[in-house]
Amino acid sequence: MSAEEKYKDIIDKSWDDNPEFFRKHPRMTLEDRAKIFAPFAALRGHSSRLQEEVSKLKRTSRPELSEEELEILSDKMMQVQKGMHVSITCFMPDNAEENLGYYIEVSGEVDALDPVRRVLRIRTREADATDSKEKNIQTISFHNLLDINQAAAHE
Repeated sequence: MSAEEKYKDIIDKSWDDNPEFFRKHPRMTLEDRAKIFAPFAALRGHSSRLQEEVSKLKRTSRPELSEEELEILSDKMMQVQKGMHVSITCFMPDNAEENLGYYIEVSGEVDALDPVRRVLRIRTREADATDSKEKNIQTISFHNLLDINQAAAHE
């Protein structure tokens, strides 16, 4: 039996024929229909894992700054104060090997500048009432700094 023979009684029927049908079964709104076809993450963690793999491809060796570059960086560090909004480019070493890693950019408010331990602590975002402030702090070693610039304050 073909599909045409199987559905011959309804194949030519129009929607407007039966108003009672629409009272029992109202049409779905376009917004509700859109929700049916909304994208979803079928594989949890896939995008983060993929990003991890891409970043491995961008691994590079630790850059060596020239004396002139170190002097410029030192001058910029002398101007940094607690509470200042900064944007930092730094080298983050891989856990496996100290001389291989990634370039990252960190922006936020200077939480502390410790010349003895040679670290700079940056608060990357405002703490919520539920978050602990420690989660929002990024500690960067002076050894890993490549550039530092004053950033516009976030409102």
